[in-house]
Amino acid sequence: MQSSNIDAGSEIATEEYLANPVWIALTEASPAFVERTEGGARYRPEFAPFGAAQNYTAQSISQVAAMLQPGQRLSFFTMDKPNSPSGFDVVRKAVAHQMIAANSFAVSFDERIVRLSAVDTTDMLQLAELTEPGPFNARTAELGHFFGIREGGRLVAMAGERMTAGKYVEISAVCTHPEWRGRGLGRLLVEYLSATIQERDKVPFLHVFATNVSAVHLYRELGFRIARTLQLTAIVRSSADPN
Repeated sequence: MQSSNIDAGSEIATEEYLANPVWIALTEASPAFVERTEGGARYRPEFAPFGAAQNYTAQSISQVAAMLQPGQRLSFFTMDKPNSPSGFDVVRKAVAHQMIAANSFAVSFDERIVRLSAVDTTDMLQLAELTEPGPFNARTAELGHFFGIREGGRLVAMAGERMTAGKYVEISAVCTHPEWRGRGLGRLLVEYLSATIQERDKVPFLHVFATNVSAVHLYRELGFRIARTLQLTAIVRSSADPN
């Protein structure tokens, strides 16, 4: 359940801090989650396909990209379109809105909501594969708290946390099984997760593709505001690259 607006001044403070969210998150993340190079860093591929650099020069992008193994994908969130390094192919370009919670949320006492853990990994991966909510790898759920709703024993909806940048916690993997859509399960989980994040004195934020108009509309209704628009660029090693 939504509550009151949060202090507008605290929102303004995010404008610079979250301009390079993946870099901030990687800088603060546990070493167990991250691989680093001189020019930047990336999440280990079992956790997430994101990489970043403090400054997106051609050299730093090449240094991060050099950590990629054949078949692996690396995605950047940047303010401007980055230069693609030699030996790599761009497999996706998209525009994403970064949205930050402007409301306070109250924890729901809906008994259908359950905390997900390692024993739920197979079900979570199956739901993510079916619904494609964005990158969800074998160990993504270890990056934060995940919650879900089951019906007849089947996991039909989930949402969780991915990147943490200072006091800002990213909501990710929001998805609902096609047979259970239209029942407000995604909204319920986003509200619940946002409330639990705020209970820890953190600020929820998320990324959503600009073309996903219905999701943008939902998040606006819930009290999220667009802080900025970012470029998503995903690359893989070129099939012609001998390395």
